[in-house]
Amino acid sequence: MFQVLLVDDHAHLVDSLVKSIPWESLGISQVHTAYSGPAALEVLETYPVDILVTDIRMPGLSGLELIRRVMQARKRIKCIVMSGYADFEYARQALQFDTVDYILKPAEDEEIVASLRKATELIHREWEEISSRQRALTALRENFPKLRDGLLGELLTGGAMSKAALAQRLGSLELAFAAEDEVRLVLLRPDEAFFAYSRHDLGLMEYAIGNIAEEIFRDGYEVWFCKDTHGYLVFLVKEKKSPGSEADAQASEPPRRQRALEREASEIQSGVKAYLRGTVSVLISGRGTFPRDVPALYQASLAMIRQRFGQEGEFLISAEAFGEAPPVDGLTGLHDTPTLVQLLEAGRWEMLADKLEAVFLSIGRLDRSFSQEHIMEVVFALGSALISICHKNGKRLEDVIGESFGALLQPALLRSVEQLREWSARAIDLVRTDDIAGKQGETAAYFVRRAQEYVEQNLAGDTSLQAVADYVCLHPVYLSRLYKSETGEGLSGYVLRLKMEKAEKLLAEGNKKVHEIAELLGYDNPPYFIKVFKKHAGWTPKEYREQLHR
Repeated sequence: MFQVLLVDDHAHLVDSLVKSIPWESLGISQVHTAYSGPAALEVLETYPVDILVTDIRMPGLSGLELIRRVMQARKRIKCIVMSGYADFEYARQALQFDTVDYILKPAEDEEIVASLRKATELIHREWEEISSRQRALTALRENFPKLRDGLLGELLTGGAMSKAALAQRLGSLELAFAAEDEVRLVLLRPDEAFFAYSRHDLGLMEYAIGNIAEEIFRDGYEVWFCKDTHGYLVFLVKEKKSPGSEADAQASEPPRRQRALEREASEIQSGVKAYLRGTVSVLISGRGTFPRDVPALYQASLAMIRQRFGQEGEFLISAEAFGEAPPVDGLTGLHDTPTLVQLLEAGRWEMLADKLEAVFLSIGRLDRSFSQEHIMEVVFALGSALISICHKNGKRLEDVIGESFGALLQPALLRSVEQLREWSARAIDLVRTDDIAGKQGETAAYFVRRAQEYVEQNLAGDTSLQAVADYVCLHPVYLSRLYKSETGEGLSGYVLRLKMEKAEKLLAEGNKKVHEIAELLGYDNPPYFIKVFKKHAGWTPKEYREQLHR
């Protein structure tokens, strides 16, 4: 589904288009509006807009200048120009920016719909080419990507090599990274819908996801990615530098840089959902220095996903939203894939259970004279993995699993596969509960609480979704979805309800005028406040106050 931005300094024209165009039939799920060029740039910084429809002549920033700036930063956006001026020079300049269409106002809805359909078809063709199975098959047959994948995998797990050797390998693989570069990791986890694919087809789909992400990131970042042992797609990204450009000057501001990366991550989620019929979850790490900080960033990212989100799907989060990284243990890559430790680290509890069940069944088929030793082998292996994960969380396994710890001291107490199965399930469940308690379950509540605190403290100020999202350090689309999922109420509905409840209280006290109450609640236009209050309470503020004092 696509997102569209309508821009015109005549607000009534924009509002009319929002109501009259059959957006859903065009595959357009969200329509954003702006009444000036600067306001449009603010929307474009936040949302993954696919199609821009703009007037040409607007005060402050013309439509053509807006398109020029958009094309510098986000070349995949399709632009449609609407103008009341049949001027050849305007049309010529619009064509230079590769606009999809030039529509003269006043235009019939059918003409606008045709232009929008043309734009969506262009986008479809581009993404089909990017994510095509043939392209993925061709790329998989080549050795170059495998060599890059392997080198990044080594760096993620702390593989040691000299600076000279690393520089030589980076150069031979044509990778635009060097020592002391500032980098981030972006972890993409394919969600449940992709698990139904065979290993071969899943590999193709993962490669298609990688292509989509690489295409979206390539304009603003140097990108290098691999698939890790947990099935995540891990992207190492570094900002491209264009000295002297406006885009680079803006991107140098940390909040803008963060917002731009979150917006592009959201665009990846939209692309995967639209063209691969699945969802991905995204975590953006903090900043670090290449290659020294890469293993720590990676381990911190894994820990945050495991502890705070578990199997939750389609999240988009930045590590910086939590203020500090979770504790990280330096011991990695102890066994071949997928080891018990690796499955525990990734929070793949179902895969861990399946792996152990296969082991239990194989023990059951062994000669009974050997089964006791194999039971002990499983106890020691699982115990070691559980100790490792507990220590990474700053806990002692004995404190977490209690009396079940005795089996590690006397494994001979477990004399059958069934006893081993029961002990394993009990110990894993206790560790799992401890691992996510107070973290994953509280994550949504944590952000909801912070959002509500901001609204309560800023009723007279800016309570827009973007303002609240900036305060809690989340992308607005993800915050909106998270808040609705957790509370059952939209964030805008909560803001309105809080304002109306406050208004009722102030009216009941009886010592403030209506326009004063409106101002205290952030309404610059008292008549609009009266209209909103009447819709909420069924009476105007004056009538409501009179009812209370009868």
